[in-house]
Formats: sequence, C-alpha cells, structure tokens
Amino acid sequence: MGYELHIVRRSDWENYEEESNISLEEWLAYVASDEELELTNGYQAKIPLTKNSFQNIPGFCIWKGYSVEVEYKPWFNYGHGMISAKYPDDETIKKMIVIADKLNGKVQGDDGEFYDENYFIEKFNRSIDKMSNELSHTPWWKFW
Repeated sequence: MGYELHIVRRSDWENYEEESNISLEEWLAYVASDEELELTNGYQAKIPLTKNSFQNIPGFCIWKGYSVEVEYKPWFNYGHGMISAKYPDDETIKKMIVIADKLNGKVQGDDGEFYDENYFIEKFNRSIDKMSNELSHTPWWKFW
C-alpha cells in the first residue's frame, strides 16, 4: 500500500459513488497541456524471472519537471476518477495543488485531510514556533 494524496472533485476521495469524478479524457488533456508531465500509460516493474514486466496503467505519467535528480521521478496515477501520488514530498504536493486548481479539484490525503496553500503556511509557522521555543529555552550565554 503506502500513503497517497489524491486530486479529487468529490467531497471524499473514498466515495467512489459520487459523480463529480475527473474523467480520464480530462486528465489526458491536462497531461498533454503540461510540458512537465510525460504520459507513459504504465511503468516498468522489476519482477524477477520475467522478460516483460510493463504494468499497463492508462493515464499514468512521470513528472519530468521535478527539481531533484533522482533515479525515479515522482509519478501521477489516474484511477477511479482521481489522480494519485504515493509518498509525495512538499514539491510534489505543490505540483498536485497546481494540477488540482487547473482541474477544478482539491488535494486530499488518505486520512481525509486537505492540502492547499495553507498547508505550507501552517508548516512554516510550526517551524518558526519550534525554533522560537528552542531559542527561548537556551541560556543567554549559549549563542553558538
């Protein structure tokens, strides 16, 4: 499994019956309009003792615009009327928020929490509060 974030239009990502799904056609049109995304419609899995282990997944794409040099770029997977990413970092979450905005959707985590610009503001404020708290407990003579 693994923790995922989802771009959805429905009120809850787990409500597969709600009709406000993002269609595959909408997703493919968006992917075609975004130079940073590469539609692969699947991925090559490393499965021992198999010659062709390509996993065919319509709407699967790689995010070529990811800034970090890594062996495997972040990916976005289409399914059940939503776009998902597994274990996204902050840069990927920002990209998902941009995509959600273009698709008239929102970003929701597996536990039901929503991600938007406020997520980063709150995260920044928590960091400042933590630093402030640590500094306030440091004796005045320990400045290094």
